[in-house]
Amino acid sequence: MGLGVLEPKDRSKDVPGTVQLEGEDDVTIQATANLKHGTGRHKDVVLAPQPSDSPNDPLNWSRSKKLYVSYLLSFGAALASGISQFLNPAATSMAKTIGTSVTNMTRSASITTLCLGIGAILSAPIARIYGKRPVLVVSTILSIISYSLILAHPKNMNYIYAGRAFFGLFSAPIEYLVSSSVGDVFFVHQRGFHLAIWHVSLSAGNSIGQVIGAQIVAHQSYVWAYRYAVIITSVYAVVLFFVVPETAYNRSKRLEIDINDDSSTDEESREKQTAVPSSAVVGKQEEAASSDTGEEGGVPASTEQPETYVQSLRLYRGRFSHESYIRSIFSPFATLLLPGVAWASYCYACTVAFSIATSLSLSSIFGATPYNFSTGAIGLTVLSPFVGDIIGNLVPGPITDWLAVKLSRRNNGVYEPEFRIILCIPAFLANLAGYWGFGLAIHNKIHWFAPVFFFGLSAFGGQVLSLVSNAYLLDCHRQYSRDGYAVVSFFKGVLTFAAGFFIHDWLVKSGPVQVFFLIGMINAVGGVWGFFLYFYGKRLRLAVHESTFVNNTLRWAGNK
Repeated sequence: MGLGVLEPKDRSKDVPGTVQLEGEDDVTIQATANLKHGTGRHKDVVLAPQPSDSPNDPLNWSRSKKLYVSYLLSFGAALASGISQFLNPAATSMAKTIGTSVTNMTRSASITTLCLGIGAILSAPIARIYGKRPVLVVSTILSIISYSLILAHPKNMNYIYAGRAFFGLFSAPIEYLVSSSVGDVFFVHQRGFHLAIWHVSLSAGNSIGQVIGAQIVAHQSYVWAYRYAVIITSVYAVVLFFVVPETAYNRSKRLEIDINDDSSTDEESREKQTAVPSSAVVGKQEEAASSDTGEEGGVPASTEQPETYVQSLRLYRGRFSHESYIRSIFSPFATLLLPGVAWASYCYACTVAFSIATSLSLSSIFGATPYNFSTGAIGLTVLSPFVGDIIGNLVPGPITDWLAVKLSRRNNGVYEPEFRIILCIPAFLANLAGYWGFGLAIHNKIHWFAPVFFFGLSAFGGQVLSLVSNAYLLDCHRQYSRDGYAVVSFFKGVLTFAAGFFIHDWLVKSGPVQVFFLIGMINAVGGVWGFFLYFYGKRLRLAVHESTFVNNTLRWAGNK
């Protein structure tokens, strides 16, 4: 038992996600001696995955190149998230200007998030087959065209519905592909911080976007808000094309020591595996240390020449996979059989859906008595969840990386993805206190500071929970991360659509206490789920890895 993480009954079996980060005894020290290690204070940490000898392997990029790619992609995620929901606080004033109901305006925002989910499912196979860069560039350009539709007829609800729907459909890759790119570029012990950057970009972009959007509407009109969105996204599309290279790379499976996916399709291989016991840590790492010849069956990686800048601008690099696109559309749904994907889908969907649903209700809550806020003032209330988002990502992010190394050292150098789940404790408490406090404060018409504070507290709890669950997904199932994050995005879109579609009428009918008490309980389930995974996650990882049904389903959908 490693620090409460329950071991499988047969400890000799390979468990995907379990990694020997440091050598603590003679056997593991000798096994990892020839592997590539980190530098500086991480000089004793084994790099997982192992980088190839190719200068074009993203794991071998310079630190500065990795950082600007991470930051620029995260900025794009913030931009897409921000301008998808940036007019939520102005729903009431926009409805009056256009001559429609507040419900119709909030539903147009919900349609955006629904299409975000659909767009993730449709684009995930394309990114896996042709790479991430062409998907990111083309989708950014199409998202610009989407809001241009609204600018053509800004007072026509049909154009607003269409424009927001298409924007959601085409901006989806900009949001979810960043997370799997982190797995392409960074090692296990580095991912927490950069996942936090992506995560805080999504959530803070959504919050600060609403603050900015509300001010633009208050001083210039909502039409100018859409104009600024098109201008800024156009500039980002140019920067994206000329600065961000492809992060996908097919390296030898021997180097993917953080995956340990040695499943075979033929009976002979299974017999060999049964006859010859293996260690997920030592065996695979020794194999990785003994040979690095680049892509299997290809030219040795050491003979590759570094790409020139012009070559790095290519959108088409051939196929990274020869799977069928139509069948691959089902790939994201097949990954729901994996415990990390299912948990992350639930946590992230609840966090985003109920945060956006709450923001959609702000105009009706704070625009009425006793608050009587203006559109600009309503927008400023979103600064509270913005602060909660920042704290809930930038503080836990480095902490999860610290936990990964610290607890691994206490566990004989073995890293378990469950170590990050410890942060579910503050997330669980903050979620309950935040939503329950918000509902009670609104019901009792307490001074505006109270509901605004509790809104921020709920945002903090939700961000910690979704950050930890997304990091767990990447650590446990990195080879399925593109599809995994796609289905996470899909469920986020579906639940956000449902919550946003009904939140206004639900509040009017049931009142804030019942609504936000129930929302708090639903979010708390994610924390309880995390507690269960901390103890039983490793056993589940092995059970899923050995399940014939799961493996056949993933293989049928093109995941293997």
